[in-house]
Amino acid sequence: MAVQSFLQYVGSSSLLCLAAGLFALLYFLSSSKKSVCNLPPGPRPLPLIGNLNVVDLKKPFQSLTELSKIYGNVFTVHFGPRRVVVLAGYEAIKDALLNHAEEFGERAEIPIFRKMTQGNGIAFSHGELWKTMRRFTLSTLRDFGMGKRTLEIRILEEVNALIKYFESYHGKPFDTKMILNNAVSNVICSILFGERFEYDDPVFLTLLKLINQNTKLLGSPMVLLYNFYPSLGFLSGASKTVLQNISELNAFLQKLFQEHREELNENDLTGFVDAFLLKQKQESKKPHTAFNNGNLMFSTLDLFAAGTETTSTTVRWGLLLMMKYPEIQRKIQEEMNHVIEPGELPKLEDRKKMPYTEAVIHEIQRFANIVPMGVSRSTPSDVNFQGYVIPKGTEIIPLLTSALNDELHWKTPDQFNPSHFLDASGNFIRREAFIPFSIGRRACLGEGLAKMELFLFFSGLLRKFVFQPPPGVDKSDLDLTADVGFTLTPMPHLVCAVPSIAESKQKASWQKLNSATAFLLLLTPKTRLLLKKMSFLISFLSDPALVCLLCAAVLLALVYFSTGYKNSAFKLPPGPTPLPIIGNLHLVDLRRQDKSLMKLAEKYGPIFTLHFGFQKVVVLTGYEVVREALVNYTEEFVDRPSIPIFDQIQNRNGLFFSIGELWRTTRRFTVSSMRNLGMGKQMIEGRIFEELHFLIEMIKSFKGEPFSLPSFNCAPINVTFVLLFGDRFDYKDPTFLTLLRLIDEIMILLGSPYLNYFNFYPFLGFLFKTHKIMLKKIEDVRVILRQFMKASREDINENSVRSYIDALIFKQQEEKNKKDSLFHDDNLMASILDLVMAGTETIATTLQWSILLMMKYPEIQKKVQEEIGRTVKAGSWATYEDRKNMPYTNAVLHEVQRFITLLPHVPRCTAVDTHFRGYFLPKGIIVIPSLTSVLLDKTQWETPHQFNPNHFLDAEGNFVKKGAFLPFSTGRRNCIGESLAKMELFVFFVGLLQTFTFRPQPGVSESDLDLTVPQTTFTLRPQPQATCAVLRE
Repeated sequence: MAVQSFLQYVGSSSLLCLAAGLFALLYFLSSSKKSVCNLPPGPRPLPLIGNLNVVDLKKPFQSLTELSKIYGNVFTVHFGPRRVVVLAGYEAIKDALLNHAEEFGERAEIPIFRKMTQGNGIAFSHGELWKTMRRFTLSTLRDFGMGKRTLEIRILEEVNALIKYFESYHGKPFDTKMILNNAVSNVICSILFGERFEYDDPVFLTLLKLINQNTKLLGSPMVLLYNFYPSLGFLSGASKTVLQNISELNAFLQKLFQEHREELNENDLTGFVDAFLLKQKQESKKPHTAFNNGNLMFSTLDLFAAGTETTSTTVRWGLLLMMKYPEIQRKIQEEMNHVIEPGELPKLEDRKKMPYTEAVIHEIQRFANIVPMGVSRSTPSDVNFQGYVIPKGTEIIPLLTSALNDELHWKTPDQFNPSHFLDASGNFIRREAFIPFSIGRRACLGEGLAKMELFLFFSGLLRKFVFQPPPGVDKSDLDLTADVGFTLTPMPHLVCAVPSIAESKQKASWQKLNSATAFLLLLTPKTRLLLKKMSFLISFLSDPALVCLLCAAVLLALVYFSTGYKNSAFKLPPGPTPLPIIGNLHLVDLRRQDKSLMKLAEKYGPIFTLHFGFQKVVVLTGYEVVREALVNYTEEFVDRPSIPIFDQIQNRNGLFFSIGELWRTTRRFTVSSMRNLGMGKQMIEGRIFEELHFLIEMIKSFKGEPFSLPSFNCAPINVTFVLLFGDRFDYKDPTFLTLLRLIDEIMILLGSPYLNYFNFYPFLGFLFKTHKIMLKKIEDVRVILRQFMKASREDINENSVRSYIDALIFKQQEEKNKKDSLFHDDNLMASILDLVMAGTETIATTLQWSILLMMKYPEIQKKVQEEIGRTVKAGSWATYEDRKNMPYTNAVLHEVQRFITLLPHVPRCTAVDTHFRGYFLPKGIIVIPSLTSVLLDKTQWETPHQFNPNHFLDAEGNFVKKGAFLPFSTGRRNCIGESLAKMELFVFFVGLLQTFTFRPQPGVSESDLDLTVPQTTFTLRPQPQATCAVLRE
């Protein structure tokens, strides 16, 4: 009763004061105990509020900068009860984050982020979890293009879409905030999810809106107060809004994750999310795996938010500064006019030739200073630093704004001055105090992507537009003060994007076209957009001669499409409706045509018609259709079409792209000569064993250290060269190394999209460089081959034909008096060249894949080695005949060839008018038999997208042949080196696994090994990776 009376007497206000007093007492008692730590100096804290009386919570970075002038570059400040050590100036930040990287390597526990993420993700995780997530993320981002040409292409596509959007305003004022957010976000979306969003997609816009709102709120005074006094969180509406937004983002992303789970294909990962889900699946049995749903959610969200906000904000600052300083904008555009071809956008390779532009972009980042306080660190243990003792768990603020405005490192830190990054000669120079991405262990992991995006977006926009203030607004009226949130963004403003002088000239060239041509080129908005994407078709329209050429092309297109409608009477297979000039190229990924064709087959059936530009093509997919065409209709589908690049290389000579009697004669002779030289016989098997010995010795020389997969190429290539030239090469022979290099470069060029464009539009060849580069390299190979041909002619002996070249030379001399002999110099050279290219690339690449797959699946490698041990006598090599007693090994080798789909297709054409499956295919029409669709046919293979040797084993473990195993094609045009390839693969593969166990290099697990194809060469090669060969006892 007395207590109750007391409570009524003192009232609630007095109790609150009493509680506050007790809290203050506890605070000072605790702080006095810690004062013995010799903390850096700082303003004396007041009860409860600490130093909040001297800090502007709207712009705390400015207050901290002022305090550093009083207390030095390392000082202590109290945000309420939260003690923080601030590092100011470049030298102090560098000393802490680089020289004491481990001591300042943890992330601070910040209440709002802890509540949001529960310690998951990349940005705000700790310890081993952070290391695992960062390692995985860096590796995965690189795999999906970060820092590579493939990602540059994606960014340029987004730049073009952004330019189109800017053009829609016709120079009138508009706000760039959301559209720049959309464009930049689409780049990270393509990496995360494997797709981009339309700019008006309502779900996408909602997602960006939630992230923008959180970015703004996370820097607000109310959320800062929540971080200082988390126990009073019930009073903070802003923090509740942040958490509600996170909940909505979570719901959206979970739906997206579920879609990716349902469609997950470990052999066709579309992006970061797929890679994470696969890793999660692989580690599902580990009780404490880091790859859980929480880390999936916040790793994705960290990348999405960071990959959107910072870059788009920097580009916005850049455009605002260009309006403020038009003379700087003009100098950038003048520099681009000297470096970039008319009508082209800047590419990364141009950056080195654009020092002024590069300096401006760096100065934008320095001046904009968008993350002024960095992201707080903490000390994982007590730290002695610059004479002070900083206790374990202390929050550390690296004040990045103090480095970016450090008077010791910048001549005019408060002014926008690109000369900060230029020497006296105008060359770009790097500055060590330029640390907008922070430094040390917690530096921004997306720095490489951000730099790439900033250059391509900023320079691309300035290439197309001059940015001006809206009418009635003078440049002096433009406000450069920042709108404060978690990042510093420009104040709301409008811009006018006026076409640049170069753009105006380009439009003038369009106006020079006569009305009829203009009408044809601008048939539909969709057509116009597609043509604008093909900027190389626009840039030359000011030249009258080239305009005439384009007119001819358009007339050709009209003729083509008019005849196409006539051909419909032939009942061609169905297919997508072609667009003028480009046909169906907008539906085909030229880097992976096989995937595009299989996707189209799902819609149009196993036989369909496609248009590559002006070329009409019939595509055959699936085992039943391909086999029926190439085996049952072998004569009808026997010819090769005219392909411009191969016509220029071989002029329809040789083995692969000749037709008619020339092909039959050359093929017959080659098959006979190769058999005489030992192909498929014990004689050549002996040469393979000899080469295996050299290969093993070379591998032993690495002493278990990592070496690259292409190192295996030397041996199979040498076997081919033994047949061609009569002798092997030493692996260090200069001629051998030159041939290997040229073959590699040519195969890469053969898979280039630009080479495909040349094949589709050969009359525009003067616009392309790839085919010219390749022809030069082909000629370099010919120079070497001519030397061997010359030596053979000088030493020819009909009783001692040692090589394929000898056989050709002898046959040529035998028929020298024959008027119409097919063994002329051009056909000889073309035949040798065909075997040099095809006979080396395919076997060597398959051997690389086989070793990579054994590393990826060590349990399969172990089973192969156990079978070898049971079958092959100790000290002996397995012979090709032994494969009959090694069903599992044989199955593994067959599955390697099936799984990698090495050569997706080589086109045929109809030799005569052909009726096939109810359709009429006129003579000469191009036919693509998709071997990929056969090797991945769901009706033929139980798990087509998985590496599964059981595809070739029955229930008792016996090897079974499968009709759909067609890596060498089938019918009369199948690979003539099939038997040699099978023998080489078996002998090399088994011999290597007898001698070594192949493992990933240290620090790389089996799950880290990448089975995706980095680039399409003429064949599908594995990613550049390394292996360690451990000698077996």
